[in-house]
Amino acid sequence: MLTKFLNNYGYMILGGAMIIGFSAFKGAEVYAGKADNPVTIYFHGNPKDANQVKDASLWDTTSNDEDCNSANVMACSQVVDESDLNSSDQLNPAKIQLDATATSGGNYIPSRTGGSSSTTFTPINRG
Repeated sequence: MLTKFLNNYGYMILGGAMIIGFSAFKGAEVYAGKADNPVTIYFHGNPKDANQVKDASLWDTTSNDEDCNSANVMACSQVVDESDLNSSDQLNPAKIQLDATATSGGNYIPSRTGGSSSTTFTPINRG
């Protein structure tokens, strides 16, 4: 009786178990390093001043009315997780520590140097 059942339905049971097993791992890799509650923060400073680009208090959720177009010339915005902000909706330097990388024309863009956040660093700069 058991042999007949396994001969008839064994491959279906095995296939179903494989589908469930493999799909359980895909979810973990897809979301690794992605923000759970993504928020865009904007730079409110002079992109020609490296110290201002590094200053976490100059990055907050208030729009800077710039065209952040990924041109990688001047600091503009970045996508972080909501948990990477402090109570004033500014970037928390304990979560994401910034440095400034020189670009053309004496401008700077942000680069990440450390912090406890697991969020992938995603700057959106401008030209």
